[in-house]
Parts: sequence; structure tokens; C-alpha cells
Amino acid sequence: MINEEHGYSLLETLVALAILLAVLVPAAVFLGVAGGNTLAKDKITSFNLAKNAMEEALIARKDSSFISLKNSKWWVKTSISKEDEHLYSIVVAVFKEDTLRSPSVTLYTKRLWYNE
Repeated sequence: MINEEHGYSLLETLVALAILLAVLVPAAVFLGVAGGNTLAKDKITSFNLAKNAMEEALIARKDSSFISLKNSKWWVKTSISKEDEHLYSIVVAVFKEDTLRSPSVTLYTKRLWYNE
């Protein structure tokens, strides 16, 4: 009579599990890092857009508010309001097209502007 075994032994199962983990763990780490790079890239882009809008507002020296579309997927909202005779408050908020409810970056500053 031939002795037939059905199924896998404990050693074969552990080896298969080790090989599976050796492939899945680096793949998961890679996907996590790749997703994090997209988030970091979006933060850098939004900060640069906010910085440029802030510089434009400082140069313009106008009491105004406006929203502009940048790079076809970034919205920049600039608000310049007069608080006192010479004191102005400037707020720049940058929104990504898919997250218009909360800004990616918001910059605040107050400046004294005198007419020369």
C-alpha cells in the first residue's frame, strides 16, 4: 500500500509565508513612500503659490480680495483688508481643485503702508 500525504507540512507553509512577506512588505513600503511623495509635492507647490501671491499682494498695495486659478488645479484666494489708517492685513489661502473646503496652505501677515 502507498502512503499518500494530502496538504502541506508546517515547514512548507512557513517557507511560503516567509517568501510572501519578503515580497509584500517592501511593496507596501514602496507604495507608502510613493503616496507620501505626492503629498509632499502638493504641499511644496501650494506653499510656493501662496508665497508668490503674498509677494504680489505686497507689491500691489491695494485694499482688495480676489480669487485666481493657477496651474489649472490650484486656486489662490488673496484678501487684503485695511485695519487702521496705515495697517493692512493680508491673507493668502491656496486650495487644490479637489479640496476647495479647506486650504492646503494659508499665509497671514500685517503690514504698515504709508503713502509716499
